Amino acid sequence: MNHIIPTVFATSKREFTDRFNKLIKVSKALQIDFMDGKFVRNKSISLSVIPDLKGYNNNFEAHLMVNNPQKWISKLRKKGFKKLIFHYEAVEEDNKAVKLINKIKSLKIKAFIAINPETSINKIKDIINKADGVLLMGVHPGKEHQQFIPSIYNKVKLIRKLNKKIPIQIDGGIDFSIAKKLGRLGVKCINSGSFIYCSANPGETIKRLNSYLVTTHKLSIIKRFK
Repeated sequence: MNHIIPTVFATSKREFTDRFNKLIKVSKALQIDFMDGKFVRNKSISLSVIPDLKGYNNNFEAHLMVNNPQKWISKLRKKGFKKLIFHYEAVEEDNKAVKLINKIKSLKIKAFIAINPETSINKIKDIINKADGVLLMGVHPGKEHQQFIPSIYNKVKLIRKLNKKIPIQIDGGIDFSIAKKLGRLGVKCINSGSFIYCSANPGETIKRLNSYLVTTHKLSIIKRFK
């Protein structure tokens, strides 16, 4: 399992190429962000800019910050994505969310459902068991260099009450101290964009984040069984 997944957040072809080439050398997994300028204010590079990912040995996931995510599924599969993350706020109805999850899974791709910081866990409580995992936004989507929103810690706890085993992924605003806190709560996977990319040594930053997350997670398990 990849515990730390860097994100490629880009609004131009040049920015995408720079970040992609830099991060793919230091991580076995990458998340590529897609934004349509409607669901969030920013607009990312188009899908045509993305290379054929099947030619790489890395694992790729797509974070869809877009309206009508169902229109992207087949194209993303052809590009070689193995995991797709869509927002509940983009579909707003349980039956539509479940239909989308089932469509993604039918293509042998992992389906994660994401929610924004202001969205209540109650919105997804009846469908959480249908997904392969849940992604909680630690910041408001579509913008870099934001501070982590502390209320997310409680959301992690609420999800664990609903489902003790489902993978929980956190995206945005994470530094070393926050990685420690998330590890204590049982979070096994985090996404990080500018914190990794803008660091002096992205590879070392990934290792440190992984160490803090995994170590505190193991300690939390030991405490529970004492």
